[in-house]
Amino acid sequence: MKTVIVVISAYNGAKHIERQLDSIFEQTGVDVQALVRDDCSKDNTVEIVQKYAQNHPQNKIKIIKGENVGFAKSFWLGLSMCGNADYYAFADQDDVWKPNKLIRCIDAMQEANQVPQLAYCKMQRSDVQLNRLDEQVEVLKPEQLTKKLTLIKTYNYGAATVINKSAKELVCRVWPEVDDLPHDMWVGTLCHWFGKVYFVDEELYYWIRYDTSVTGEGTKGTAIQYRLKKTLQKKSYPNISTAMLEDYSDLLQPEDRAFLKKASDYKKVFKDKVSLLFDPAFKRLTFSGTLALKLGILLNWY
Repeated sequence: MKTVIVVISAYNGAKHIERQLDSIFEQTGVDVQALVRDDCSKDNTVEIVQKYAQNHPQNKIKIIKGENVGFAKSFWLGLSMCGNADYYAFADQDDVWKPNKLIRCIDAMQEANQVPQLAYCKMQRSDVQLNRLDEQVEVLKPEQLTKKLTLIKTYNYGAATVINKSAKELVCRVWPEVDDLPHDMWVGTLCHWFGKVYFVDEELYYWIRYDTSVTGEGTKGTAIQYRLKKTLQKKSYPNISTAMLEDYSDLLQPEDRAFLKKASDYKKVFKDKVSLLFDPAFKRLTFSGTLALKLGILLNWY
Protein backbone atom coordinates (compact mmCIF):
# COMPACT_ATOMS: atom_id res chain seq x y z
CA MET A 1 0.00 0.00 0.00
CA LYS A 2 1.32 3.44 -0.94
CA THR A 3 2.39 5.68 1.94
CA VAL A 4 1.41 9.34 2.20
CA ILE A 5 2.43 12.00 4.70
CA VAL A 6 -0.10 14.82 4.98
CA VAL A 7 1.32 18.16 6.11
CA ILE A 8 -0.93 20.50 8.08
CA SER A 9 0.13 24.01 9.04
CA ALA A 10 -2.06 24.80 12.03
CA TYR A 11 -2.77 28.20 13.52
CA ASN A 12 -5.60 28.82 15.99
CA GLY A 13 -7.41 25.85 14.50
CA ALA A 14 -8.87 24.38 17.66
CA LYS A 15 -12.45 24.65 16.47
CA HIS A 16 -12.13 22.67 13.25
CA ILE A 17 -8.92 20.64 13.09
CA GLU A 18 -10.31 17.47 14.66
CA ARG A 19 -12.93 17.03 11.93
CA GLN A 20 -10.22 17.49 9.31
CA LEU A 21 -7.99 14.90 10.98
CA ASP A 22 -10.89 12.44 10.93
CA SER A 23 -11.29 12.89 7.18
CA ILE A 24 -7.55 12.50 6.57
CA PHE A 25 -7.35 9.22 8.46
CA GLU A 26 -10.47 7.92 6.71
CA GLN A 27 -8.67 7.98 3.34
CA THR A 28 -9.04 4.73 1.42
CA GLY A 29 -6.38 2.75 -0.42
CA VAL A 30 -3.37 4.45 1.20
CA ASP A 31 -1.33 4.29 4.40
CA VAL A 32 -1.63 7.81 5.84
CA GLN A 33 0.49 9.69 8.33
CA ALA A 34 0.07 13.31 9.40
CA LEU A 35 2.63 15.94 10.31
CA VAL A 36 1.06 18.90 12.08
CA ARG A 37 3.29 21.96 12.35
CA ASP A 38 1.71 24.48 14.70
CA ASP A 39 2.63 28.03 13.69
CA CYS A 40 2.60 29.35 17.28
CA SER A 41 -1.16 29.18 17.89
CA LYS A 42 -2.65 31.29 20.63
CA ASP A 43 -5.45 28.81 21.33
CA ASN A 44 -5.32 25.16 22.37
CA THR A 45 -4.75 23.69 18.91
CA VAL A 46 -1.66 21.76 20.01
CA GLU A 47 -3.44 20.26 23.01
CA ILE A 48 -6.36 19.16 20.84
CA VAL A 49 -4.06 17.46 18.33
CA GLN A 50 -2.11 15.80 21.15
CA LYS A 51 -5.34 14.50 22.68
CA TYR A 52 -6.51 13.32 19.26
CA ALA A 53 -3.28 11.37 18.83
CA GLN A 54 -3.69 9.79 22.27
CA ASN A 55 -7.29 8.80 21.55
CA HIS A 56 -6.40 7.38 18.13
CA PRO A 57 -3.16 5.45 18.74
CA GLN A 58 -3.57 3.62 15.44
CA ASN A 59 -3.11 6.93 13.60
CA LYS A 60 0.44 8.14 13.05
CA ILE A 61 0.63 11.83 13.94
CA LYS A 62 3.77 13.92 14.42
CA ILE A 63 3.30 17.29 16.13
CA ILE A 64 5.82 20.11 15.79
CA LYS A 65 5.48 23.32 17.79
CA GLY A 66 7.18 26.02 15.74
CA GLU A 67 7.71 29.74 15.81
CA ASN A 68 5.34 31.95 13.85
CA VAL A 69 6.59 32.22 10.27
CA GLY A 70 3.30 32.52 8.37
CA PHE A 71 1.28 29.75 6.79
CA ALA A 72 3.26 29.46 3.53
CA LYS A 73 6.71 28.98 5.04
CA SER A 74 5.14 26.88 7.79
CA PHE A 75 3.83 24.43 5.18
CA TRP A 76 7.27 24.31 3.52
CA LEU A 77 8.99 23.73 6.86
CA GLY A 78 6.53 20.96 7.64
CA LEU A 79 7.22 19.33 4.28
CA SER A 80 10.98 19.58 4.81
CA MET A 81 10.62 17.88 8.21
CA CYS A 82 8.72 14.90 6.82
CA GLY A 83 10.24 11.46 6.86
CA ASN A 84 10.26 8.97 4.03
CA ALA A 85 7.03 8.29 2.11
CA ASP A 86 5.88 7.57 -1.42
CA TYR A 87 3.76 10.73 -1.62
CA TYR A 88 3.12 13.98 0.25
CA ALA A 89 0.08 16.22 0.49
CA PHE A 90 -0.92 19.53 2.05
CA ALA A 91 -4.07 19.95 4.14
CA ASP A 92 -5.72 23.07 5.48
CA GLN A 93 -6.81 22.71 9.08
CA ASP A 94 -10.47 23.55 8.48
CA ASP A 95 -11.36 21.60 5.33
CA VAL A 96 -12.89 18.13 5.08
CA TRP A 97 -11.60 15.56 2.61
CA LYS A 98 -13.62 13.01 0.69
CA PRO A 99 -12.40 9.44 1.36
CA ASN A 100 -10.86 8.90 -2.10
CA LYS A 101 -9.04 12.23 -2.38
CA LEU A 102 -5.50 10.92 -2.01
CA ILE A 103 -5.81 7.72 -4.00
CA ARG A 104 -7.48 9.46 -6.95
CA CYS A 105 -4.63 11.98 -7.15
CA ILE A 106 -1.98 9.31 -6.74
CA ASP A 107 -3.52 7.15 -9.45
CA ALA A 108 -3.39 10.11 -11.84
CA MET A 109 0.42 10.19 -11.80
CA GLN A 110 1.76 8.20 -14.73
CA GLU A 111 5.50 8.82 -14.93
CA ALA A 112 8.34 6.88 -13.33
CA ASN A 113 8.94 7.68 -9.68
CA GLN A 114 12.17 9.56 -10.35
CA VAL A 115 10.24 12.21 -12.29
CA PRO A 116 8.88 15.02 -10.04
CA GLN A 117 5.10 14.75 -10.28
CA LEU A 118 2.17 16.75 -8.97
CA ALA A 119 -1.52 15.95 -9.15
CA TYR A 120 -4.26 18.35 -8.13
CA CYS A 121 -8.03 18.20 -8.00
CA LYS A 122 -11.05 20.45 -7.76
CA MET A 123 -12.71 21.43 -4.50
CA GLN A 124 -16.36 21.68 -3.53
CA ARG A 125 -17.03 25.10 -2.05
CA SER A 126 -19.35 24.34 0.85
CA ASP A 127 -20.97 25.65 4.00
CA VAL A 128 -20.25 24.28 7.47
CA GLN A 129 -22.71 21.42 6.96
CA LEU A 130 -20.89 20.49 3.72
CA ASN A 131 -23.76 21.69 1.55
CA ARG A 132 -22.64 22.81 -1.88
CA LEU A 133 -22.66 26.58 -2.39
CA ASP A 134 -23.90 28.12 -5.61
CA GLU A 135 -20.69 29.85 -6.61
CA GLN A 136 -17.73 27.54 -7.15
CA VAL A 137 -14.04 28.14 -7.91
CA GLU A 138 -12.65 27.86 -11.42
CA VAL A 139 -9.53 25.69 -11.60
CA LEU A 140 -6.96 25.92 -14.36
CA LYS A 141 -6.09 22.72 -16.21
CA PRO A 142 -2.54 21.74 -17.23
CA GLU A 143 -3.14 22.47 -20.91
CA GLN A 144 -3.87 26.10 -19.99
CA LEU A 145 -0.51 26.55 -18.28
CA THR A 146 2.72 28.02 -19.57
CA LYS A 147 5.99 28.39 -17.73
CA LYS A 148 5.62 32.16 -17.65
CA LEU A 149 2.07 31.95 -16.31
CA THR A 150 3.05 29.72 -13.40
CA LEU A 151 5.51 32.41 -12.28
CA ILE A 152 2.58 34.75 -11.61
CA LYS A 153 -0.42 32.49 -11.10
CA THR A 154 -1.19 29.71 -8.63
CA TYR A 155 -3.01 26.99 -10.53
CA ASN A 156 -2.97 24.33 -7.80
CA TYR A 157 -4.56 25.10 -4.46
CA GLY A 158 -2.36 23.67 -1.72
CA ALA A 159 -5.14 21.57 -0.26
CA ALA A 160 -5.77 20.10 -3.71
CA THR A 161 -2.16 19.07 -4.24
CA VAL A 162 -0.38 15.72 -3.94
CA ILE A 163 3.28 15.29 -4.93
CA ASN A 164 5.62 12.34 -5.18
CA LYS A 165 8.93 11.91 -3.38
CA SER A 166 10.99 13.32 -6.25
CA ALA A 167 8.87 16.47 -6.26
CA LYS A 168 9.26 16.80 -2.50
CA GLU A 169 13.04 16.69 -2.84
CA LEU A 170 12.87 19.28 -5.62
CA VAL A 171 10.69 21.64 -3.58
CA CYS A 172 12.73 21.30 -0.40
CA ARG A 173 15.96 22.53 -1.96
CA VAL A 174 15.16 26.04 -0.75
CA TRP A 175 12.42 28.32 0.52
CA PRO A 176 12.71 31.71 -1.25
CA GLU A 177 12.49 34.65 1.14
CA VAL A 178 10.03 36.45 -1.13
CA ASP A 179 7.18 38.49 0.33
CA ASP A 180 3.70 36.99 -0.03
CA LEU A 181 4.88 33.84 -1.81
CA PRO A 182 2.26 31.08 -1.39
CA HIS A 183 3.65 27.60 -0.80
CA ASP A 184 1.33 26.12 -3.41
CA MET A 185 2.57 28.56 -6.05
CA TRP A 186 6.19 27.60 -5.32
CA VAL A 187 5.39 23.88 -5.47
CA GLY A 188 3.25 24.24 -8.58
CA THR A 189 5.82 26.31 -10.47
CA LEU A 190 8.68 23.91 -9.78
CA CYS A 191 6.67 20.83 -10.75
CA HIS A 192 5.41 22.43 -13.95
CA TRP A 193 8.89 23.63 -14.96
CA PHE A 194 10.89 20.56 -13.99
CA GLY A 195 8.43 17.70 -13.69
CA LYS A 196 4.98 16.58 -14.73
CA VAL A 197 1.58 17.91 -13.66
CA TYR A 198 -1.74 16.05 -13.69
CA PHE A 199 -5.29 17.23 -13.08
CA VAL A 200 -8.09 15.18 -11.53
CA ASP A 201 -11.36 16.66 -12.75
CA GLU A 202 -13.28 15.77 -9.61
CA GLU A 203 -14.29 17.66 -6.46
CA LEU A 204 -12.40 15.63 -3.88
CA TYR A 205 -12.59 17.83 -0.80
CA TYR A 206 -14.89 20.33 0.86
CA TRP A 207 -13.50 23.87 0.90
CA ILE A 208 -15.60 25.20 3.73
CA ARG A 209 -16.63 28.84 3.96
CA TYR A 210 -17.30 29.41 7.63
CA ASP A 211 -18.69 32.92 7.13
CA THR A 212 -21.03 32.75 4.17
CA SER A 213 -21.85 36.45 4.54
CA VAL A 214 -18.47 37.19 2.93
CA THR A 215 -19.51 37.51 -0.68
CA GLY A 216 -17.54 35.71 -3.35
CA GLU A 217 -14.56 34.59 -1.29
CA GLY A 218 -12.21 32.75 -3.62
CA THR A 219 -14.24 33.73 -6.67
CA LYS A 220 -13.58 36.12 -9.55
CA GLY A 221 -14.94 39.26 -7.87
CA THR A 222 -12.92 38.85 -4.73
CA ALA A 223 -9.79 37.92 -6.68
CA ILE A 224 -9.95 41.20 -8.61
CA GLN A 225 -10.46 43.19 -5.41
CA TYR A 226 -7.58 41.37 -3.72
CA ARG A 227 -5.19 41.92 -6.62
CA LEU A 228 -6.07 45.62 -6.84
CA LYS A 229 -5.46 45.99 -3.10
CA LYS A 230 -2.10 44.22 -3.32
CA THR A 231 -1.03 46.35 -6.26
CA LEU A 232 -1.88 49.56 -4.41
CA GLN A 233 0.18 48.22 -1.50
CA LYS A 234 3.14 48.00 -3.90
CA LYS A 235 2.92 44.19 -3.87
CA SER A 236 2.07 43.19 -7.40
CA TYR A 237 3.07 39.50 -7.60
CA PRO A 238 5.84 37.60 -5.80
CA ASN A 239 8.96 37.50 -7.97
CA ILE A 240 10.63 34.10 -7.67
CA SER A 241 12.94 34.47 -10.67
CA THR A 242 16.09 35.09 -8.62
CA ALA A 243 15.50 32.03 -6.44
CA MET A 244 14.99 29.85 -9.50
CA LEU A 245 18.17 31.17 -11.10
CA GLU A 246 20.26 30.65 -7.98
CA ASP A 247 18.94 27.31 -6.76
CA TYR A 248 17.64 25.52 -9.89
CA SER A 249 20.13 26.71 -12.51
CA ASP A 250 21.22 23.13 -13.19
CA LEU A 251 17.72 22.28 -14.42
CA LEU A 252 17.05 25.34 -16.57
CA GLN A 253 16.94 25.45 -20.36
CA PRO A 254 18.92 28.34 -21.91
CA GLU A 255 15.82 30.23 -23.05
CA ASP A 256 14.21 29.87 -19.62
CA ARG A 257 17.36 31.05 -17.90
CA ALA A 258 17.44 34.11 -20.15
CA PHE A 259 13.86 35.04 -19.29
CA LEU A 260 14.38 34.57 -15.56
CA LYS A 261 17.48 36.77 -15.78
CA LYS A 262 15.34 39.54 -17.27
CA ALA A 263 12.71 39.13 -14.56
CA SER A 264 15.40 39.17 -11.90
CA ASP A 265 17.30 42.20 -13.24
CA TYR A 266 14.51 44.38 -14.65
CA LYS A 267 14.70 46.95 -11.82
CA LYS A 268 18.33 47.65 -12.71
CA VAL A 269 18.34 47.06 -16.46
CA PHE A 270 15.96 49.28 -18.42
CA LYS A 271 15.89 47.12 -21.55
CA ASP A 272 14.85 44.13 -19.43
CA LYS A 273 11.96 46.14 -17.98
CA VAL A 274 10.83 47.11 -21.47
CA SER A 275 11.10 43.50 -22.58
CA LEU A 276 8.88 42.31 -19.72
CA LEU A 277 6.35 45.08 -20.29
CA PHE A 278 5.93 44.24 -23.96
CA ASP A 279 6.26 40.47 -23.75
CA PRO A 280 2.85 39.25 -24.97
CA ALA A 281 3.38 35.83 -23.38
CA PHE A 282 4.08 37.24 -19.91
CA LYS A 283 0.53 37.95 -18.86
CA ARG A 284 -2.27 36.82 -16.60
CA LEU A 285 -5.49 35.28 -17.85
CA THR A 286 -7.58 38.41 -17.28
CA PHE A 287 -7.18 42.01 -18.35
CA SER A 288 -7.23 43.24 -14.74
CA GLY A 289 -4.61 40.70 -13.70
CA THR A 290 -2.35 41.58 -16.60
CA LEU A 291 -2.80 45.28 -15.88
CA ALA A 292 -1.75 44.73 -12.26
CA LEU A 293 1.29 42.75 -13.39
CA LYS A 294 2.46 45.29 -15.97
CA LEU A 295 1.85 48.18 -13.57
CA GLY A 296 3.89 46.35 -10.96
CA ILE A 297 6.76 45.95 -13.44
CA LEU A 298 6.55 49.59 -14.53
CA LEU A 299 6.73 50.83 -10.94
CA ASN A 300 9.27 48.22 -9.74
CA TRP A 301 6.69 46.53 -7.49
CA TYR A 302 6.96 43.06 -9.07
